[in-house]
Amino acid sequence: MKKYISLLSISLLFACSNANQEGENQSGSSQAYTENQLKNLQISIDTVRVDVGDEIINATAYYGFGLSEDEKTIYFVDGMNTEVHAYNLPELKLERRIVFEKDGPNQAPNFINFFQVLPTGEFLLANYNIQAVFNDQTEKVLNIKAQPEEYDGLDESLSSLYGFIHVSPDKKFAISRPIEYRDASVGLVMMDIENKKGQILPLPGLEITKKFRSSFSQGGGTTTMGDNVIIQEVRNQLVIYSGSTADIYVYDWKSKELKLIEFDHKLVPNQKSGDFPSEAGTREELMEIAQEIRSQVSFMGFLWDESRQQYFRFAVKQNGFLESGEPRKADWYLFSYDENFNLLGETKIDQLNNFFYQSFFYDGKIYNYLPVEEDPGFVIMTLNF
Repeated sequence: MKKYISLLSISLLFACSNANQEGENQSGSSQAYTENQLKNLQISIDTVRVDVGDEIINATAYYGFGLSEDEKTIYFVDGMNTEVHAYNLPELKLERRIVFEKDGPNQAPNFINFFQVLPTGEFLLANYNIQAVFNDQTEKVLNIKAQPEEYDGLDESLSSLYGFIHVSPDKKFAISRPIEYRDASVGLVMMDIENKKGQILPLPGLEITKKFRSSFSQGGGTTTMGDNVIIQEVRNQLVIYSGSTADIYVYDWKSKELKLIEFDHKLVPNQKSGDFPSEAGTREELMEIAQEIRSQVSFMGFLWDESRQQYFRFAVKQNGFLESGEPRKADWYLFSYDENFNLLGETKIDQLNNFFYQSFFYDGKIYNYLPVEEDPGFVIMTLNF
């Protein structure tokens, strides 16, 4: 089934020096285009169902995904059932269910909050209690223990080091994003797994993120809404970004360098503006603050297109609600960049209704995960420009 720019509905969740100085911040500015690559962009849509054979799959339970190194297999994690499902992309069929153990020496997290596919074909599975690497035979091959007391140089007051945790390809280092409480600076935690040493990598270029989130506390619990700093793995490097600003950090596993890249978009503001309460008095006020924050452009993560050797990135601006309570149509934008993050093009996509947050490029097309009735499926977007 093919149609032009009419998407199915889904809810929106979605070159350095001094290489011996680990974690040193560097900065550079992305160069803007002279001719907009996406000026005449057209998007066509295909919807496909994945063959799962006789298996019974909860197609709505997938919480994270990753591609194999040859990009022919995609792995989805069913966090509730502690399983990883491998799908053959060329044939669009389920290849294997990998069921992890719930106790014993190979115990996996009982609920998987964070998931990474390593180039070795191994998997990082993490929650607040267990952070470990497993092979495809469900054996635990590395126990990370992402707690500050495990690593010299880290303040024991740091919390949630399992958050957005990523392991280096050689499994010697891990990087995570701790929760920033009150006046704490935005940063990353680097963990030297072999030598049990830790280091904070500050992210001053993303400090702006703290201005665009708010919390409400009641009965011992706290709900926070707004923007967050997110770590994303792209091309065996880490991209650290926030919805609050177009600017990003890139961390190179080999050189141990952290580089700030600043952008100058022409179509949208490069960052959000205004002041918002950091704490809300009621849950209703928290929802109102969050909606005001979303009424400005929020930047998403990056998608790498191997066939074109370039990146793409979406952004969205929400427009409130109708009297019926239904959300108004959001404004969607698409940007393209070369392999060094230089801006190549940007465009507004007027007919795009929703974004598919579990997205990736395969064979030059954007695959967006979406269940088709009771089976897994994809909405495939072809970009013509």
